[in-house]
Amino acid sequence: MGCQVCKKSTVNETTIKKTDYNGHLKKYQINDSTNDNTTEKPTIPINVTVDDDRIITRPTDTNDHIEIQIVDSQAFNESFIQQRQQAINNRSYQSTIESWRPKSLQQLTETIKTFSKGKSLIDHHWIIFYWIACNIEYDTVSYFSGKYGDQTAEGVFQAKKGVCAGYANLYKYLCDQLEMPCEVVSGYAKGYGFESRTDAPSKTDHAWNAVEIDRHWYLMDSTWGAGHLDDAKEFKRELSSYYFLPRPNEMIYHHLPENEKWQLLRTPIKMTQYLQMPHLRPLYFDLHIELVSPRNQAYVDLLPDKAYALVLVRTPSDVDLIANFRLQGQEIDGGHHVIFDDQKQLYNCCFAPPHTGNYNITVYARKTTTNDIKYHEVFDFTLDVKRMPLNPISFPKTWKKFFDLGLEVISPQNTHLIKLNNGTGHTQILIKTPENVELLGRLVNEQKQEVRGGYQVYYDRRKNIWQCKFAPDRDGLFETLIMAKKKSDPESYTSAVAFKIEARQIPSPPLSYPHTWPLFYDLGLKIEAPRNRSNVIWADNASYAEVLIQASDDVQLSCDIKYNNVKIENGSLAQYNNDKKRWQLLFAPERTGLHELTVYAKRNNDNESSSRSVVRFDLDVNKLRRPMKFPLIYSQFQTKKCQIYTPLDGVLKKGSIVPIHCIVPGATEVKLTVDSQWLNSEGYTDPTLQRQITVGSKEVIIYAKYKQKSNYNGLVKYTVQ
Repeated sequence: MGCQVCKKSTVNETTIKKTDYNGHLKKYQINDSTNDNTTEKPTIPINVTVDDDRIITRPTDTNDHIEIQIVDSQAFNESFIQQRQQAINNRSYQSTIESWRPKSLQQLTETIKTFSKGKSLIDHHWIIFYWIACNIEYDTVSYFSGKYGDQTAEGVFQAKKGVCAGYANLYKYLCDQLEMPCEVVSGYAKGYGFESRTDAPSKTDHAWNAVEIDRHWYLMDSTWGAGHLDDAKEFKRELSSYYFLPRPNEMIYHHLPENEKWQLLRTPIKMTQYLQMPHLRPLYFDLHIELVSPRNQAYVDLLPDKAYALVLVRTPSDVDLIANFRLQGQEIDGGHHVIFDDQKQLYNCCFAPPHTGNYNITVYARKTTTNDIKYHEVFDFTLDVKRMPLNPISFPKTWKKFFDLGLEVISPQNTHLIKLNNGTGHTQILIKTPENVELLGRLVNEQKQEVRGGYQVYYDRRKNIWQCKFAPDRDGLFETLIMAKKKSDPESYTSAVAFKIEARQIPSPPLSYPHTWPLFYDLGLKIEAPRNRSNVIWADNASYAEVLIQASDDVQLSCDIKYNNVKIENGSLAQYNNDKKRWQLLFAPERTGLHELTVYAKRNNDNESSSRSVVRFDLDVNKLRRPMKFPLIYSQFQTKKCQIYTPLDGVLKKGSIVPIHCIVPGATEVKLTVDSQWLNSEGYTDPTLQRQITVGSKEVIIYAKYKQKSNYNGLVKYTVQ
């Protein structure tokens, strides 16, 4: 007889690609700080439903579930259930058994007899079960070689390892010594390697036990109770108390005795039916999960005229589901979508194959009210696709926030992969949201590095839709991440939906976007230069760089330049270019290296609020011949939309003759002081000031006076060197 061992898969949220929770949920503030938090089920808003509602309604309305009943209806009475759980929970039992170091099977027998004296039969069995689980290791070498060796109770005790027959023989031996009825049951199990089976087994492949307690018969599997094999074919010791006196109507989903008698069922299950039954794991029953569709089969099919298969699951409110969709062990990117239908109180698990093949579907569950953050297998199916539908689909990755906030992807639809080629430098994702929701974006490459300037996300007020633009900086595979939050929520942004981008033949230089804030779009600003670039162009012989922005008449701009996050004093100048009717933002670095340029904005009539960030550029200076400083600008200079033609250098040479050429709109008079001495009023004809001055030794200030005001307002201040 071969010997099946349990195969188990346990995953963290970070180790499985899923649609309701993926990766650790990433939270982003505007400054890109991260955090994580997740609790509730992802639900389907009204506008996010499975394609045809009848597909869901049909299986939920049918009553084709085959009820499997235990032959002994009194076996699992309330007293038995309580005693079983008390034995499992008894920490004193566990610590005592773990301390035993028997040198012989006879000594172990005597130790068990002494310790179990006066205790219930259920306790007797738990003591044996727990000792075997803690001390006998599954013999993977024997299992995979097919050379099982000595599987007698003595042989297994001495080696401290065995396969299923050895576990069962040891269990029966110890029961015999304690004069407790016990039988070895041979049969078939859905353990390691079962998913690759294509037909019925020709011989038994597993062994377990049946025991009699108070004239009731029960099942017992100490092999699967001791641990499981992982994907690396290594035995992992992990106690599973489920296999200690489990219910026969649950065990039958993965244990089929050769002798129908030991099914302990009212109506025995045949091999054909057993192989067709879904592969349900212990946690499926522990968490009270209900498989709605498909009910009585181990496989799913593509829905008629659809490009996906559908699994419907009902769970308690404190149970979350995720899924895995694989072909030959490889996760299918964009192949599944798990969402909760709040109206029908069902999980809709959709699986979309990219091509033909025999796929494996695994669904995992987690109880949210416990501290266990891991998801554990609850059931699995196969999906055998022999013919592909005409229009295959795939699913973008979605998080709980996507459903909680009622987001809807308008474009692209039915795909997780966006392909860019033939010189196309960017893509656009359109998302519809409620009015109280705002979005943020991020683009990362295959190395999980953020592409600086690779994304731009803003709300298009004309179309009432969010425009999410992404521009890869080279050929390769990228991931777009769109985050969301309520506008009133002080918390940071949380991951909502993600797509993949396959980029080929990206133009050089690549298109890029400056970082923008929501206010940029609220004020209707438009960048005239540099266009389609996150980096401001720097000329080798330049002393400053320029940004041009279009704004409405009631908006004023300001700016600053930073190096290593330190602001450069008098390193920026924001003025209104009256010729181009644009705001001209000038930036003068002090050294070579990467600088950060930030533009601020506010409405002229907003006297209570200060200017806020609207857009940020990078400036990479690789050569700087002559650093300069701009003159000091007073608030009236920007409010009145003044402009300096010359001199732009804020440091004047002592004793030099300097031409002054400025635009000062709407003033009744413009005057200058040199070293605090007023000069004669000359050279101003609204809006132009044009004259020459002789520089003193301290400072030069330009003032303006406006209608209905008797005082002069400072506009520009130069220093002297």
